[in-house]
Amino acid sequence: MGKRGPKPVEYGPLSVWEFEFYKAFHLLRDGCALPARQRVPPSGLTHSEATSFLAALKRMSDDDYYLATRRLAAEFDPRVNLEKPPILVDRLWAESQRNEEILWLERLLRPRLPKAQIAGMKIWRDLLRANTYADVRKVCGRWSRLPSVLGAGLTPFPDHVRTNAAQFIAMKRNKRFPKSDYGDDSRIEFLSRGMAGIMVRVSPLTGVERLRNLKQALQKVSDLSPSILGGKRVSPRTLQKAWDRREEFGDG
Repeated sequence: MGKRGPKPVEYGPLSVWEFEFYKAFHLLRDGCALPARQRVPPSGLTHSEATSFLAALKRMSDDDYYLATRRLAAEFDPRVNLEKPPILVDRLWAESQRNEEILWLERLLRPRLPKAQIAGMKIWRDLLRANTYADVRKVCGRWSRLPSVLGAGLTPFPDHVRTNAAQFIAMKRNKRFPKSDYGDDSRIEFLSRGMAGIMVRVSPLTGVERLRNLKQALQKVSDLSPSILGGKRVSPRTLQKAWDRREEFGDG
């Protein structure tokens, strides 16, 4: 006789499905499958430097800006007279230049989103609001037609959500589903884990709980790894990859 009780969950497929849904939901909301690391803007300024520079420009008066440009010019030409007070034409020039720099930095820090990304963000918000099968079916139809989804070959994921619409809606109604205005990343994580559970034929909440426990355990082992390995730290992601492939290193 076989063992009684529920069959154990295979963590390998569960983790794979979680990661794939994580990418699919991120691509829908952000236009990229994985969160992009902060990059140095084309100006050469980091985001923090550009923010500080913008704040300084907004605090400056036209006279301050004019004097700052004169001091910069003096670095290259010692003959520049720093004692000369600005006249009306100088002040008008300084006002125009300062406003142009402020506008340029604001655009650099808050670039306009591509239309395709705006469309994806709207579909993501509609998916979170969908509370009937008809709503989910319509939203997933729009999702599956996005060029970014077609190009990445991720059309099966809207279909998986549509096929399991009842469980998807139940997940969002669960009291543990993140509802904070600032919890969008947590919502992606929760829905990815829940859909992973569905795909391995367990309940969504079982998927959420098992994956949460697994991540916490891997984080603890990662934190302990320097003391075990003589200072070398092993990331949770590397530990998970090793765990997923543990049968390859067994005794056979």
